[in-house]
Amino acid sequence: MSKLQSAKSAIEAEIAHAKQGLAYYQSRIDDLEQTLSQLDSIIASESAPATQRGRRQKQPLSEGNRAKRGRTKHVVKDIATGGMDLPSTPSEYWMDLITDQPQTAPEILKSAVDSLGFTPSPAQVQKLRQRLTPALQALLKSEKIRDSGSRRERRFFKV
Repeated sequence: MSKLQSAKSAIEAEIAHAKQGLAYYQSRIDDLEQTLSQLDSIIASESAPATQRGRRQKQPLSEGNRAKRGRTKHVVKDIATGGMDLPSTPSEYWMDLITDQPQTAPEILKSAVDSLGFTPSPAQVQKLRQRLTPALQALLKSEKIRDSGSRRERRFFKV
């Protein structure tokens, strides 16, 4: 009788495992379909003529020329990062994240990541981190923000 019970529990465990696998692959399919729709929109935007005044209209590129100009790499990068690029990060961007309350650089970086509106890849977080340090130095030099402490205890705040 115990062999039948153990067989039953093994089958139930196998069913649970199969359902988890099904859920994983369903989410993977949804992600891939979303990536395809993003690719379609990128392709559509590349083939649409420029409509703003004063801008030169882009000439369609052949596949060989597109690869030479790095466009193919950009599309591949978009796919790898979920199609989302980091925003421009001028000093105003960082000023909006710095408050009157003292914050460490990692705390400012975390608020920058949270304000993106999408989950960045580790490479994108690294790029934000690399942009943060010189931006903080420039803001300190221009006296738009102040700091206190040193090294890991260094905190930044608005004047």
